[in-house]
Amino acid sequence: MRVIFLFISFLSFAQEQVAKGVVLDQVTNLPIPYVNISILDSTVGTSSDEDGSYNLRIKEKNLKKRVKLTSLGYENHEIPVSSLLKSQNIFLKPKTETLEEVVIADKFEEKLKIVNKIEDSDLCHGYGSIAENPWIMALYFPYLDAYDETQYLKSIKFHFGNFKNKKAKFRVRLFTIGTDSLPDKDLLKENVIVKLKKKQKETEINISDYDILFPSEGFYIAFEWLYIPYNAEEVTFHFTDKNKKKEKRMKYSPTLSATCAKEGDFVVASYISGEWRFYVAKTSNNEYRAIPAISLTLSN
Repeated sequence: MRVIFLFISFLSFAQEQVAKGVVLDQVTNLPIPYVNISILDSTVGTSSDEDGSYNLRIKEKNLKKRVKLTSLGYENHEIPVSSLLKSQNIFLKPKTETLEEVVIADKFEEKLKIVNKIEDSDLCHGYGSIAENPWIMALYFPYLDAYDETQYLKSIKFHFGNFKNKKAKFRVRLFTIGTDSLPDKDLLKENVIVKLKKKQKETEINISDYDILFPSEGFYIAFEWLYIPYNAEEVTFHFTDKNKKKEKRMKYSPTLSATCAKEGDFVVASYISGEWRFYVAKTSNNEYRAIPAISLTLSN
């Protein structure tokens, strides 16, 4: 089973500098865990750990660039890389959200509908993350008339197939669709961090308590890797060049399974190097593309 990695190969002997610090809430002064930290126009980035701390090696070629920090519930924050190197504390401003009133009707008999149901036999590829470049994979779910009687988002299932993942954590994100058809605003207003057991093949996250209605324009379900020590694992890669080169790299678990579908059947987006873009992962059969293995259950 083929795994598609975010894998950027490079050779550089330039001097490195290390940025260390803590990301804090500007209002409460409390640490912010799992902040996505990406140097723009580069393949470099990391995540803050559970205590808000981060450690990022920066090569000379990236010293004049800018770094973007993003986290659920906070305003995006951009600063020069030079400021990141000088500052021990980085502060993020909380977003001020105006919550809409939610009217919950009595449910006499629950109706369920599974969207993009996936069996083990459907899994054909996988998505893994090697380079320290925060990566989010998002799958678009359009609204269909068939969902009129089951408009509430009940649960999301992620599939990991036969990949022998170690224990890992990842973040679930839900995004509205923007004017450019890419992910835009968060639908979830709090962090949903999922803990996987060793070799776990799938996990289903109940989000019914959030009372989210399926947006009429559709929305994205996203899988966010966390670049933290808990997820790190050193692996050896074998390259098929004349020298049969081997190279050790840090892999960040878990590996997410993918299904194979014809091009145009699904819309996939990825967040890489601080920006969203459409993503197409080819398979060995040029007619098919690798699609993140994500299922959705709806309820009335």
